[in-house]
Amino acid sequence: MIHRVTRTPLKPPKPAEFVEFTVDAALLRELGERLVGKPHVALAELVKNAYDADATKVVIRFGTDSIEIIDNGHGMADADFKNFWMRIGTTHKQTVRVSPLLKRPVTGSKGIGRLSAQFLGTAVELWSRKTGGSTGVHAKVDWAKARQSGDLVKAGADVDEFDDTDDDSEISVHGTRVKITGLHQVWGDADLRDLARELWFLKPPLQVLKDLRKRDRFDISLEGVGDKEKAAFQELMSAAFSNWIAEIHGDIENGRVTGKANVTVRFKDREKFSQTFTIPDCELNEANFRIRIYKLSGKQAQGIEVKEARDYFNRFGGVHIYDDDFRLPFYGGAEQDWLRLEIEHSHRLMTSKMLPESLVVNGGLQDLPTLGRVFGLVKVSTSRERSAADEKSLEKGRYLNIQLTRDRLITNKSFENLVYMVRWAFHYYANLSYMRRQKRVAIPEYVPPVAEVFDTVKVQLQELRNDVPQATKVRVETVLKSLVKAEAYERKREETLANEKILLGALATAGMSALALEHELGKELVALRASLSDLRKRKGKIDMSELLPVVNSIEDWINRASNTQSLFSPLMNETDREVRTSMSVKKVVKQIASNSSVLLRDVKVSYEKIDSSLKLPSATLAAWNAILQNVFVNAINALIDAPVKAIVCESSLDLVTGKASLFISDTGVGVDLSDSSELFKPFVRRLELPADRQGLGLGGVGLGLTIVKTVADSVGCGVDFIKPRPKMSTTFELTWRNS
Repeated sequence: MIHRVTRTPLKPPKPAEFVEFTVDAALLRELGERLVGKPHVALAELVKNAYDADATKVVIRFGTDSIEIIDNGHGMADADFKNFWMRIGTTHKQTVRVSPLLKRPVTGSKGIGRLSAQFLGTAVELWSRKTGGSTGVHAKVDWAKARQSGDLVKAGADVDEFDDTDDDSEISVHGTRVKITGLHQVWGDADLRDLARELWFLKPPLQVLKDLRKRDRFDISLEGVGDKEKAAFQELMSAAFSNWIAEIHGDIENGRVTGKANVTVRFKDREKFSQTFTIPDCELNEANFRIRIYKLSGKQAQGIEVKEARDYFNRFGGVHIYDDDFRLPFYGGAEQDWLRLEIEHSHRLMTSKMLPESLVVNGGLQDLPTLGRVFGLVKVSTSRERSAADEKSLEKGRYLNIQLTRDRLITNKSFENLVYMVRWAFHYYANLSYMRRQKRVAIPEYVPPVAEVFDTVKVQLQELRNDVPQATKVRVETVLKSLVKAEAYERKREETLANEKILLGALATAGMSALALEHELGKELVALRASLSDLRKRKGKIDMSELLPVVNSIEDWINRASNTQSLFSPLMNETDREVRTSMSVKKVVKQIASNSSVLLRDVKVSYEKIDSSLKLPSATLAAWNAILQNVFVNAINALIDAPVKAIVCESSLDLVTGKASLFISDTGVGVDLSDSSELFKPFVRRLELPADRQGLGLGGVGLGLTIVKTVADSVGCGVDFIKPRPKMSTTFELTWRNS
């Protein structure tokens, strides 16, 4: 039998329910802690938002329990605020690579600015007005209340608008103000240092900040903090500039007349080199420059990333030109190769053709820096250049002048002179740098200068101080103070060595003076013996009237012999040998000329044209005696056959540059200026006297001017022979920076 089973029909299935995810409002804090992580990163994110909004100025203001970030960027309209600021994690910056107005590369990509605000405090208030808007958006967010809502999508902000009557906005035209209250931490100098590490690359160098095109201007300032905190912040903001390895100073004055420019290269270990060089067919009258070379490899100061440092110098580095106080926009940055340094790199040039042979080191241009490793300012004045040009030069436009576009200089002979001067300085630096490196290679166990070691250790301790607990920080500070004292002792030792070098120069000068004295005494003794012989021949028949000239001659000889003692007086007196002080130029010249009268013979030294108020750099009288006595002897030798014998001393002081000069000119045979620098090298003598006149010459074997340069270098002076002063045959120039 078959049984049939009757089944009750099933009900139709219930449709599936679509359930939306919910997001716990506590995720706000979780996201903030994970995506932001640290307070300084959170605050930096808000400043970067200002940069992306094309702001040129940002103020970070610290209150009792608040932080405010105020910028002058393009701001937000109501729709922008709702679509972007109120949407967490928006990715619009991932598709928009540059800012809307100034086309800056955007710095943010995660859309976490508002999370940064909640990470820093319990509430945020925002005012923002878009460029061209008559009103702006105003919003308040209470993060504690938002988290209490339980559901993130139900959390939000109270939004309304404001206009010009709302003084709290502090926004006059466009921009954004964010005020965070109920802070989660107290900010100190260590926190501000960390903040600066996040932001330094956005701010251009202070030297050119105000003069850059708007796109590149971005200034960050602090308010409401103490001087110590501000200093800590600014130190880090300029940290990229602390890793310099050499500095080049140069200038030209009265170049249309002298054709001479000066350059000094100072390395970070304090080793310094100076040169004066000729600019061919010079039509540039006045300019000066200061350039620093940076090391952008290896560990950077304050933990800066090498790539960030290189990008920074590519944007803001290079050599900028200022016409008076106006920056010429065409110059500066790694793209503007007006000095043709990048071209020389691309051609892989090894040896300089600009420098004289005596300064060239084979392979020296290997150390020529690229524009991405330098930062410098060249200062000119086209108005003063026009005034210095003669009528013919004005008619032909042969002077430094600016183009009608006001962004660059006219390319003419004067501009090429400027290029030549700065390029010469770069070549000089490169050869010195390469020479120093080769010396280190040649010495297997090279020991760097102590000053360089001190600088390195101090940087390392300063970095360590920022990363250790407070208790250890105190100990690091103590070590730093001890290091500063040790450095002071080392500088004292270097000063002592410099004094010893000066004393050796003075002693060498005394030895040369002794040779000259022996020469003079030999002649005087011959004359004396002749007088005595004459007396013997007249024994018993001497008339007093005939005897008087002989007696006078002997008395003159005694007086001259007595005067020779003054040659050595700066070495006989302990004060003159050892005490360094800044002395009157005129008094020193007068005293040394007087002391050297036995060598000067009948030639008078004129010093009426020396400014009585002008002071020499701090040094001993023995140092100035070593310099000036040798220069006077050099002049006397040149005057032997001159029909007119004169030595004239003059001074000058440039109140703009601070350059002071002492000129010592004579009417002798002159020197060849094309290679006058050779005269300062040991055993080089160019003055050739006829055989019948050689007995009248003074000095030794060509060391006088070498001593002059050695001692001058030790007291911070430059020396050179320049185009003679009017009515003179030779002019020696001693230069220094007047303080």
